[in-house]
Amino acid sequence: MIITHINDGPKASYSLSGTKLTIGDVTIDLQERQETSERVIDICLDNQLKTMREGLGSWYVANVIIPPKQYELVLTGEKDADGKDIMAEQEMALDMSKVELRLWGLPEEYELNEGVTEE
Repeated sequence: MIITHINDGPKASYSLSGTKLTIGDVTIDLQERQETSERVIDICLDNQLKTMREGLGSWYVANVIIPPKQYELVLTGEKDADGKDIMAEQEMALDMSKVELRLWGLPEEYELNEGVTEE
């Protein structure tokens, strides 16, 4: 995974388990959320600067950029009327090395707890 620090300051903690990314209290299954075009998921603080949630809010915490689905051609084991192999598209697993996590510095007002890491 590509990690980008957008600005200075303490950042929300994050962890990765397989294709599940957890930022603060928000968990996203990246494989499930992957689409045929690039997907951007925003994690923000609410207007009281206390709760992290997915979607737009008062303060950016992180942006998760998931690359589009990739496909490969595979043999089906069947032949067409001319005896030629029939191929089919098969979805490939998410390439985690192409996922980008952009971390934003948290505001001073945010209560520092175990969900925050110092840069």
